[in-house]
Amino acid sequence: MIELGLVTLIQAGLGDPPIAPGGYCAQIPKDLIGTAGLSVQMAWTYTLIASEATYVLTGQDALTSIDLRIDCHGTTAANAQALARAIERTLRSAFPVTDSVNGGTPLTLSDPDQTVVYGIFRRGPCVDGFSDANRTYVRTLEYMVTYDQQ
Repeated sequence: MIELGLVTLIQAGLGDPPIAPGGYCAQIPKDLIGTAGLSVQMAWTYTLIASEATYVLTGQDALTSIDLRIDCHGTTAANAQALARAIERTLRSAFPVTDSVNGGTPLTLSDPDQTVVYGIFRRGPCVDGFSDANRTYVRTLEYMVTYDQQ
């Protein structure tokens, strides 16, 4: 259920009403962007690339990490880039600023499992491209999310 929690976190950070619909798994709905008469200029999708559990001597530990890819689509490159910056700000500000003496407070997502997240780490540079299927510009962001799997 971590997917639902991450989608809710990101959408909440995109304003009210959000600047773009999103949380679509892997692909945006056909003709969502750029169709005459629709005002949607941006949308985002997510893909879980890999999930890796942590193992200790007694077996599998609850600490797990996933690699998450977020594709920010826009009718223009500027739209895709603006959406990517908004998502980056949301994920970066999900944790309170802490110091090494006081430690940090984990983030509890609002999914049904109340998933506890210990870190959201940006991986590598963003990648720009174009989606022929959607006729949209795309900026791709990748993150590693470390969480407690119940």
